[in-house]
Amino acid sequence: DRLYDLVAVLDWNRAPVRAGRGSAIFLHAWRRPRWPTAGCVAFDPRDLAWILARWTPRSRVVVR
Repeated sequence: DRLYDLVAVLDWNRAPVRAGRGSAIFLHAWRRPRWPTAGCVAFDPRDLAWILARWTPRSRVVVR
């Protein structure tokens, strides 16, 4: 399983932690296109590599 060969952990539900809001959101590779995740955001591994190569401490992710 190579889902987490490349991964980014989003700063979600921290300071303050809110019960029932989940513990984390990850960006990771998909199993296959349009396959569901457990609340994460999944990408084609090549697209994820492109995103993470350009990631900086000032990068922001908006999940809608």
